[in-house]
Amino acid sequence: MDVLYIALNDADPQTLARWWLCEDSKVTASGAGSLSDVEAEALESAKTPARVETVVLLPDREILYIQVEIPGRSQARVRQAAPFAVEPHLTEEIDDVHIAVGDVKQRGAVPCMVMNKVRLETYLSVLEQTNLHPNVVTTPGMLTDASSELFLIESGSTITLRTPDQLAVVASDALSSTLAFTIPREEENVSITCVGSEGVASVTQSVVDQLNVDDATIELISFETLLEGVIETTGLMNLLQGTYATKDGGDAIRQNLNKTAMVAAVCVVVAAVIFVIQGLWADFQTDKLREKSLDIYETVYNTRDVTGNPVFRMQERMGARVDQQSKWLGLLESVVASTAGVEVRNLNFNESQNKMGITFFADSFQQFESIRSRIENRGMNVEVNVAEQQANRVWARITLSMP
Repeated sequence: MDVLYIALNDADPQTLARWWLCEDSKVTASGAGSLSDVEAEALESAKTPARVETVVLLPDREILYIQVEIPGRSQARVRQAAPFAVEPHLTEEIDDVHIAVGDVKQRGAVPCMVMNKVRLETYLSVLEQTNLHPNVVTTPGMLTDASSELFLIESGSTITLRTPDQLAVVASDALSSTLAFTIPREEENVSITCVGSEGVASVTQSVVDQLNVDDATIELISFETLLEGVIETTGLMNLLQGTYATKDGGDAIRQNLNKTAMVAAVCVVVAAVIFVIQGLWADFQTDKLREKSLDIYETVYNTRDVTGNPVFRMQERMGARVDQQSKWLGLLESVVASTAGVEVRNLNFNESQNKMGITFFADSFQQFESIRSRIENRGMNVEVNVAEQQANRVWARITLSMP
């Protein structure tokens, strides 16, 4: 089946959108324009418009990509338990976000895409105004495969850094400093794929040379080549899950036969018992984690009432007691309470790596640099993931670690 890729820069029907038509895994046509132009030009270029599958690419900055441990092995059970596993990584209410779950394996973390529901509904409403009905809604960072340890995808003035388990968006002028923290020093056989212009590959090569990395492989490819590397769109992480799921347009007879074979092969009683046990186990683990977090919170603050202060919420959800004099707590209090005009939007604490990610809005780049200097003066390492001007404010995401 032919695939039409549409990349949106914003949730605005008049904003310039780029498109590529792939036939037999080859890009045969491309262009740019408003969504109405894409609808006319792209479908006109297709040999069989009725058989074109549509993949919409939202900006990587719109999503949070994390990998979490979720009890259960079936897709249904994992999706039911996903909100409880994802919630500790958020500061906004879990009811305000949409979660898309990736492949479920018997062992290992489950990849999840998290996006604000209002933002997702805004994008979908823009698409509903056209005859473009997407089968998959994802981001460019989700198009990569496991052939490289690090992907750098150029998108205008920003760069998406994608590793097997992480995704970050940084400004182009901050790429060099960000790569210095991302690429392991004096590592061997490092594989990096740059998607975009020669400038990205040049900056990457310069950083690799400074870090004394042996046998580093830096490959420069076009965005079209990245699209041609997608073998099956059904394997992409898809935001059209849950309440946004689309109905399967496949052969109804084949679906009925598959269901009949499944019923004949599996004992109904045994399956029911397994599902009940898995559900009870997931509920038990969730309740246990909640009670443990509240117990820890109560020992520190003498109350089980969790307020909206990001410092308190982060302390509750870290799953371990944080001492009042710890560097983490002092750092958060200095950023949240002592800096006027700063709006913290997201806190993400990686306990295994002892790292913390903070997403916030500052009034200006001067205020952003002041915050970074203050944190570094406290003896912390600061990695700038992204810092860009949005309207009249500066939106930034930084990663903090102990030296």
